[in-house]
Amino acid sequence: MDNWLYSEVLKQDDLRVPTFARQSTINWMKALRFEIVNEHGVSAKEQFESCHRHFKAKYSKRLTTLNNGIVFESLYSSLTNSLALQTSANNASSESWMLPSSIVSWYYSVYFSVLSMLGSTGQKVDDNHASVYRAFGSNLSDQMPHPFNMKASHVKNEEYEAKLPRYVSASSFSLSKTFPENEDAARGMLLEYLSGNAKYYTWLTKDRILKKSSYSDFRTKAAKEDRNKQLPKTVGFMHCAFRYRGKANYRDGIYLTYGQSSAAETKAFLEDMAVVSKFMFISGLALAYRSPLNPEVVKFINDIDTNLKGIDSLSDDECFWRVL
Repeated sequence: MDNWLYSEVLKQDDLRVPTFARQSTINWMKALRFEIVNEHGVSAKEQFESCHRHFKAKYSKRLTTLNNGIVFESLYSSLTNSLALQTSANNASSESWMLPSSIVSWYYSVYFSVLSMLGSTGQKVDDNHASVYRAFGSNLSDQMPHPFNMKASHVKNEEYEAKLPRYVSASSFSLSKTFPENEDAARGMLLEYLSGNAKYYTWLTKDRILKKSSYSDFRTKAAKEDRNKQLPKTVGFMHCAFRYRGKANYRDGIYLTYGQSSAAETKAFLEDMAVVSKFMFISGLALAYRSPLNPEVVKFINDIDTNLKGIDSLSDDECFWRVL
């Protein structure tokens, strides 16, 4: 009766490939972490200074910001979710069943940092996933530091062009392979995952149209025009992040905790997520510091040091918001 549960799942959906799903999930996070450290440094201070330089160049004119509550409460939520990941990663007995909830924490750390950055640039959006990933793709993606500026742009019909704007010559690398820890593979895996998400959101759009219309397929001119009009103009990092969370929560959740895996692999995955979420928080902090809210950033950091419950249990290195 080995793998009884998986056998039962396959009876309902014989397209499940948990080994590939797990490998691609782990490799995307490895590639993100590799590129962040490679591009912006290891320490929080190095990363903050890199992001601040980047945003000074991208936003040369004075920004108009939204209120402090939107910017800093969102940043605080990003921080606490990132700290949850850091705590999990530091747990010497990390277990596989921590991964689904950890991916959710990773996503919300990213999500709230993006909400804060939209606030720092004066962009008010509804607090829901679709509004945020669309606003990010349309209004923030081009200004983000690598690799969060990745973008798949709609070309024609169901065709998208995926690229890393800082490294336009990068070419795809299979997510199912072992990650060889080099730039070409990291950038190639980011492109591969981005392209896959462009195909997913194309399918999602088509499926939504078919359910709401009289079309049975997209062979007619009217159906094609309707599809092309509704396809997202760009698919970016936040599209990928939202689907990443959804796969862990729903269809592919079994692959994270079922079958054989090592504690070392689980711990490394948690550490990768912690590094990426920390950098997203730092990006949000750096953009707020670039904005007219510069003085409030100092107050925000001091307030965390004063009022964050449980801070006494953290080492100085774990207090990564102390970058000024």
